[in-house]
Amino acid sequence: MSYNKLKSLAANVAAIETAVTVYGEHRKATQEEKQVMAQYSGFGGVKEVLAIGTQVPIPEELAEQMNRLQEALNAFVQGSKADYNLFLDSIKSSVLTAFYTPKFIIDTVASQIHATFRENGLQMRSFLEPSAGIGGFLPVAMDETRSYAIENDIITGLILSLLHDEATTVTGGFETIDRQELEHRKFDVIASNIPFGNFRVFDAEFWKMGGIYEQAAKTIHNYFFFKAMELLSEGGLLAFVTSRGVADTPGNKFVREYLVSHADLISAVRLPDTLFMQTSGIEVGSDLLIFQKHTNKASLSLREKAFLQVTREKANADGTMTEYANKLFSLPKTVLATDSGIVRNQHGKYVRKYRWSGDECSMSRYLSALLQYDLARYFHKSLFIGQDDAPVQMSLFGGTAAVMPEKGRRAYTGDMPEWIKEGAMVLFEGQVGTLRFRKSSFYEGTAVDFVPLDEGKVNLERASDYLPLREAYFELSTKEREEEKEQAALRERLNALYDAFVAKWGCFHENDNREFVMQDSLGMEVYTIEMQVGDNIFKSDIMREPVAFKKIDTNVTLAPLEALASSLNFYGKVKMDYIVQSTGTEVEEVTEALKGEVFYNPIAGEWEHKGKFLAGNVIAKHKELMSCLDDLSGRERDWTEISARALESVTPEPIPYEELDINMGERWIDTKIYADFAAELFGVETEVMYFDVNDTYLVRLNGYSPAAYNTYTVRNCNGEDLFVHALHDTVPEITKEIERNGDRVRVPDEEAIQEASTKIQEIRERFNAWLDSQPLEVRDELVRVYNERFNCFVRPHYDGSAQTFPGLSFEHFPYKELYPSQKDAVWMLKQNGGGICWHEVGTGKTMIMCVAAYEMKRLGLVQKPLIVGLKANVHEIADTFRKAYPSAKLLYPGKEDFTPANRKEVFAKIQNNNWDCIILTHDQFAKIPQSEITMMEIFTEELADVERCLEVLENSTMRYRSRQMQKGLEKRQENLKAKLAELQEKIKARKDDTVDFHSMGIDHIFVDECQVIKNLMFQTRHTRVAGIGNTKGSQRAMNMLFAIRDIQHRTGRDLGATFLSGTVVVNALTELYVMFKYLRPRELRRQSISCFDAWAAIFTKKSADYELNVTGSIRRKERFRSYIKVPELAMFLREITDYRTADMINLDVPKKNVRFLSHAPTIEQEEMIGRLVSFARSGEWEDLGLDIPEPDNLDKAKMLIATNVARKMSLDMRLLGDRFSDDAGNKASICARTVYDYYVRSNANRGTQFIFSDLSTYKPNVWNIYTDIKDKLVRLGIPADEIQFIQCATTERARKRLFEDMNSGRVRVLFGSTSMLGTGVNAQQRAVAVHHLEIPWRPADMEQRNGRAVRKGNTVKLWGGNVVDIIIYGTEKTLDAYKFNLLKNKQMFINQINNGTIAVRRIDEDCMDEDSGMNFAEFVAILSGNTDLLNKAKLDNKIMQLEKEQAIFKKERIRAERKIAANTEAVGKAERIVAQVEQDMEYIASYSGNRETLLLNLPQATREETGRELHRIAKTYRGEAYRTIGSYMGLNLLVRSEYTLSGSFDRNAFFVEGVSGLKYRCGVSGALPLGFAESARYPQAALERMPSLIEKQQKQIAMLQHEIPTLQEITARKWSKAEELERLKQECKDLQQRIDEALKEAERPQSEVPEEENTVRAA
Repeated sequence: MSYNKLKSLAANVAAIETAVTVYGEHRKATQEEKQVMAQYSGFGGVKEVLAIGTQVPIPEELAEQMNRLQEALNAFVQGSKADYNLFLDSIKSSVLTAFYTPKFIIDTVASQIHATFRENGLQMRSFLEPSAGIGGFLPVAMDETRSYAIENDIITGLILSLLHDEATTVTGGFETIDRQELEHRKFDVIASNIPFGNFRVFDAEFWKMGGIYEQAAKTIHNYFFFKAMELLSEGGLLAFVTSRGVADTPGNKFVREYLVSHADLISAVRLPDTLFMQTSGIEVGSDLLIFQKHTNKASLSLREKAFLQVTREKANADGTMTEYANKLFSLPKTVLATDSGIVRNQHGKYVRKYRWSGDECSMSRYLSALLQYDLARYFHKSLFIGQDDAPVQMSLFGGTAAVMPEKGRRAYTGDMPEWIKEGAMVLFEGQVGTLRFRKSSFYEGTAVDFVPLDEGKVNLERASDYLPLREAYFELSTKEREEEKEQAALRERLNALYDAFVAKWGCFHENDNREFVMQDSLGMEVYTIEMQVGDNIFKSDIMREPVAFKKIDTNVTLAPLEALASSLNFYGKVKMDYIVQSTGTEVEEVTEALKGEVFYNPIAGEWEHKGKFLAGNVIAKHKELMSCLDDLSGRERDWTEISARALESVTPEPIPYEELDINMGERWIDTKIYADFAAELFGVETEVMYFDVNDTYLVRLNGYSPAAYNTYTVRNCNGEDLFVHALHDTVPEITKEIERNGDRVRVPDEEAIQEASTKIQEIRERFNAWLDSQPLEVRDELVRVYNERFNCFVRPHYDGSAQTFPGLSFEHFPYKELYPSQKDAVWMLKQNGGGICWHEVGTGKTMIMCVAAYEMKRLGLVQKPLIVGLKANVHEIADTFRKAYPSAKLLYPGKEDFTPANRKEVFAKIQNNNWDCIILTHDQFAKIPQSEITMMEIFTEELADVERCLEVLENSTMRYRSRQMQKGLEKRQENLKAKLAELQEKIKARKDDTVDFHSMGIDHIFVDECQVIKNLMFQTRHTRVAGIGNTKGSQRAMNMLFAIRDIQHRTGRDLGATFLSGTVVVNALTELYVMFKYLRPRELRRQSISCFDAWAAIFTKKSADYELNVTGSIRRKERFRSYIKVPELAMFLREITDYRTADMINLDVPKKNVRFLSHAPTIEQEEMIGRLVSFARSGEWEDLGLDIPEPDNLDKAKMLIATNVARKMSLDMRLLGDRFSDDAGNKASICARTVYDYYVRSNANRGTQFIFSDLSTYKPNVWNIYTDIKDKLVRLGIPADEIQFIQCATTERARKRLFEDMNSGRVRVLFGSTSMLGTGVNAQQRAVAVHHLEIPWRPADMEQRNGRAVRKGNTVKLWGGNVVDIIIYGTEKTLDAYKFNLLKNKQMFINQINNGTIAVRRIDEDCMDEDSGMNFAEFVAILSGNTDLLNKAKLDNKIMQLEKEQAIFKKERIRAERKIAANTEAVGKAERIVAQVEQDMEYIASYSGNRETLLLNLPQATREETGRELHRIAKTYRGEAYRTIGSYMGLNLLVRSEYTLSGSFDRNAFFVEGVSGLKYRCGVSGALPLGFAESARYPQAALERMPSLIEKQQKQIAMLQHEIPTLQEITARKWSKAEELERLKQECKDLQQRIDEALKEAERPQSEVPEEENTVRAA
């Protein structure tokens, strides 16, 4: 029944009139009058009463009742105006709190509480309803119970007293109860619907007690819980209907902690949102909470732990979260609702709304069942009857303890501000001490103890002066950080308190104040409001100005561009009013000055900067603009048209369907497409679902498919399974059991894996063919979606030429302005708020970083920029910053500042000062604790995703297909918090927790040499794929991710950091995903990319090679060799990237002259090449002939070992053992001669050279290539002190001195590895050559090496032709040349992607990497030195794959032929059975004789006697032959013994033999029923199953016949690759002939060679 406002008002007025009459006559109310007054429901739903006495008109339909109400009030007060206003105000105030509980709810609660007391034999001595209204909950009181009711509203209190004259009623606030003369001071049951609303309550006792009691009194519903619990008898029940804020609000955790630490949670029921509609006409969220007081409590139940926690759900696909809700109500039997859903509330917030679709009776019954269950299970009789008044102090963390002496350790009940923490100094009960929290596994901070400090160490008077100062500091810093508004009054107070403290006790840095302050765990933060530089002590910045945010000074006149940049920071958008004010001009002048820089967006009604407006999804933006153009007019329309034209001009050309290169399994494609394809492939309707939280597809066939269970089946994987693998682009791990060393073990079944791979590849290829054949509208829709999602990005042209860079000094630099490329990069970072600065080594990244940080700070775009650099070059960064900005406030802590003893002070300095920039090393940055709040937000979002997927699964038809995934999600749900909490503990365990990253206020991170954080953890199914990096990640990378996420959460957008490096991508393009995961999480989500696999499915193609292993079986090797959709990938990268090479910016650096010095192998190397070939074929370690022990992983990593041995052999044979000797023709000797040649040629200018080798680095007293070459150089005449190793410079000072010696020419040759000499080295001033003894795996390493010499500042341009030679040494018939070309191709692709010159949509990489080595056949071919052999090896590999596929194809056809024969035979058998059954059914239908079971030995027995005899036969008979034991309807009854496989007796089975000879088994197993009479009827029961037997056989026939056409198609198919195999075999044969001829030519004796050829060769 819906709420009727007029009816409710009329009932209220009638009740008031009746009450006034009864009261005026000084008598008790009659029953009829009580019935009238009982209809009173308050004015919570009649807000129109607020209009009485105001100018607001009253609705006409309510006017009559309103007049009656006023007349009744006037009659009551007898003309007193003051009393009339008092009563009227009382009515008006009740509008906000008077929501009366429906009677059926109260009756249900009362009946269950009564039942509990009666069943336990307890007497309810006293009952209190503290917010009684008209006494709705008084029925909870039982007979003989003394009832009390309190009501604050005067009118309602009057009606209450007249309605319940048997109860003691008080008109007043709950806080007055202590002043009332009541018979009972404690109550057995307290129940009520307590007030809703944020109203303070003044309870003198509570405010005196302070702490959580004072905090509770600030909110009326919290106060009611605390007050009621204090008044409740031990073991008594507290039952409140209350607003959801008590359970759901994170800030009310202290209330929930108080409740569960003082009482047992009996029941918690979330009530429907519409519960109060009938009584008050309002939707409001409410809960019914019931507690039993339990003072002596030692632990919490799981339900109570859940009650302490709140959580959020994901509201929509955009990641928006709901408001917090109590975790307890996610448990079963805690919600009174038939359904629920997430909706927006009246405040626009997402919440879960609960509904009840039944009537009141059904709701009452369900609530009654819930309460009955909870009270029966959780109510403890012993608590109620076992009260003990002995004074005890109970704790959830340590049991019962005696009350502490007054002056010792004791419970702390003082104030607990949010910023207080354990160890904080406080003044309590006349003593100075510290706070100690008693920890628990249940929750934190419930019990707080005060521990007095030694009175000899503290001064009470000094503490009294210090503590208000500390409070003022935290109040100021917290409020300014949270509100981002200057708090002048608080700052003035802080300065006044500080000045008073200093005047009395001296500065913090003086006397013994430091020792005193450091006794406070918060003292370090307070201590740093002072700064000491030398002998000078002064106040920190926080004492003068805000440090948590930038104060906007609108009095300074800015240029339009500067005003624009300032606006973007201050308001997060282009605020035209602000820009006009800052520039002192008109709107028209500003828009003209900023033409092309800002554009009008009518959707938002605001201007936007080009960096935001002309970037991102310009297609969607243009659609939005055009949709509202017709509604605009005047200059707003003109501005919009300009904006639309600008968007049109930058919109990328649509990519047509034929160029999309779609992979099956791309997550952005609608699952309906995949379902339609599966339906055609399998011939039955199919469902496909995708779950982004774990990147998983599920497939379900809605019917039987012969194709799924024949054509696409391998071992135990059917078509559904292979289709999922095709979507995931994976291959199943199929194993088989073999015998090894006498044990049965499971190993990969490579043949089955290859067969599965072939069928999966066939499915993927058929998908593309099927897609090509789809109607044009289907393909056009794919094109539209793809272009809108991926081909929609625009990278604006960033022109930074107009920047002036105030404060930038070039006094200490050899140039007078920044390069144009540096200006553009700085401008991009300022406009975007971060990005990737991918500048080649030596192009000035350090200056970009310093200038961008200072500029962003100056313009207010960031408040505290942080630069994180390598330990090797962070000093250079700091030095550059100081020179560029001499007056900047720079924090660059030294190594000693980050010791555990000192780092707290550094962290506090970062927090409390307004630094222009902070510079740290990666190691120092790792010591900053990350914000637990940010971590929990990330973890909560992930948990919400998991729970969302679980809910979708539960409601889907996929449940039977998804049990394993569901279990996995549930396990992940359980383990996620524990796993990430463990990570958090690891971080906390090695760092101080004084200040965390969030509180420091750092809002932008510049990460120099960002490749060092590329090892970010990510999950993937492609575990067998080589070259995707370290998926486990590093702690350093995880720390950086948390810090960047913290900034992104604060700003609400991507980026928040700038990555700088000359080699952002170190080795493979898959590393781009890691960069995107750091910087663009929101954009990845928009593209439906939730993980690496989803990214790889769109932009990569996987290739697979097969090779023969040692045992002759085939092993599959996979890698991401191809990248597709490359232009879109490049644009996604370039949108936030500034990429520059030295050539692009015409940098004044020397030119590179690359020389690849290839030499013939030595005799020992020739022999080793032969042995390597033998080893690669056999896998026998002895074939290598080495003295070193055999590796443990030989059987698993043969080719990796072979590759590594080949690399060492190429460098120097002595790396393989002492048995090998030096040779004048090896790399070391050739390198020494080459270095000496450059040494001599550049001697006049003291030219220097770098020599790089990672395979053999310097180690004292161990042979290495460095020492060997040095010895050779010394013998050639170079002084030993002019040759140095970087490994010998073990300190920063030694490195600096070494580089100075290189630059001066005192050191002429420097050896080093990539890691030690490749970065952070400025020793290029005289460099003439860089020598690479071996080729590194990664392009980045080569770039870093060459950058040591090819960089600005090299004076070779003055005397050496401005050329630096890059010498790469290679040995013929080894992997050197191959690796060189591999490296060259990788770098070319990376360059093309970055500079936008990529001309193709697909690129391929080669197939060798440092983790797995290279392919066996190619390895052998390369070592031979014959390119024909290399080509033949590739052909052989391809032929081997095809021949294996052909063998699998033949096996599949044979299996199909056999299955056709088996199906045909089975069909015939089934048809015969059907005919026999039909014959028997005809016989039975025509039989007219006796239908009783007749046994041969008991022809005249009763049914029971027959059954008993049958059971005797069942127990005693033994025989494998059928034995006739009787007859039924003329049919023989048979028995036969059945035995297990081991030969032991199992059971006797009983049969009926038909006239056809078919034997019908008794039941399923043949065993008799348990009852004798039923056993006698077994023949009848067996024959009654004949129709179902016919139906079963007919279904079997239909299924078998349905399979036969599919099987016939398999047998009739021709292998599609037969012609390709024949062609490849012919090509291989031709190549073999050419190779044979070449070998014969090489074997011809020297004498047979013509003389002219000898002469030429000799020459």
